[in-house]
Amino acid sequence: MTKFYTAKYDAMFKAIFCKKENEDLLKFLLEKCLDRKIKIKEIHYPELLKKNVYEKGKTLDVLVEVEGEIINIEVNSGYYSNLHRRNASYIFKKYAEGIKKGEDYSQMGNYIQINFTCNLPKKNPEIGIYSLIDKESKTKYIDNLIIYEYNVDKIKEMCYNKGEEKYSFIAMLNSDKKELDKICGGNKYMEKFKEEVENLNSNKEMVEFLSAEEEAELLRNTLMNEAKAEGLKQGMEEGRAIGIEQGIEQGIEQGIHQGILEGQKEEKIKIAKNMLSMNLELEIISNSTGLTKEEIENLK
Repeated sequence: MTKFYTAKYDAMFKAIFCKKENEDLLKFLLEKCLDRKIKIKEIHYPELLKKNVYEKGKTLDVLVEVEGEIINIEVNSGYYSNLHRRNASYIFKKYAEGIKKGEDYSQMGNYIQINFTCNLPKKNPEIGIYSLIDKESKTKYIDNLIIYEYNVDKIKEMCYNKGEEKYSFIAMLNSDKKELDKICGGNKYMEKFKEEVENLNSNKEMVEFLSAEEEAELLRNTLMNEAKAEGLKQGMEEGRAIGIEQGIEQGIEQGIHQGILEGQKEEKIKIAKNMLSMNLELEIISNSTGLTKEEIENLK
């Protein structure tokens, strides 16, 4: 059965919402998320569409400038322990850039990040709203930075199992064709989104890219898990040989560290070879794997 790729993949998301013809879709999504009207001044493309909308190089996903506000959208197809630190670094960087030479801090606008995240831990809410605030008094440290995180899985479950349609515009981001048929009817923007997703799933180049990206991610996760397991095994063996509690702890730590390093290197080489077979540019492969251009040339 042919896989149906949803907009939980950042490449698919950008291919839909960063098209000039689909600015109305992006405006619809932002207004629904923020529950108010907005006027888009400019859409920035930090990870630019370049010559090909499907090129990969992870930086910001989508950056939108509206009246007095900067909105950063991040699309996360999966969760890992440091995801929120990574996402926060993007909006904090834009916040730091917000002061131009000769301006004062009172001239800063608002900075908003919207995260669409899949596979969040069960304890996370359907919609998390975060800002820098004092735990006891609830006093805000700054009043112009806020982060929204939409728990795509929980919201989708609400829509399909509980009949909650209020956030169907979020559920659509990770819905297959049959599910889209069910929830998009009657809303012109969601119908347009559905048509775009279906068209992109019929685009051979797009599907091949997403398939390769998914395979690389699977390979990366598999090798990391194998490296950790091997590191733990090696550490336990070294720890037993030393025969003392301190030795066990040191052996495990060293074994895990060494195993992860070796696994990461092997993983990067395998991914680079896969990308070379796709005739991708050396710069793209280097940015994606961390290998130098010379190392990649040697793989040829």
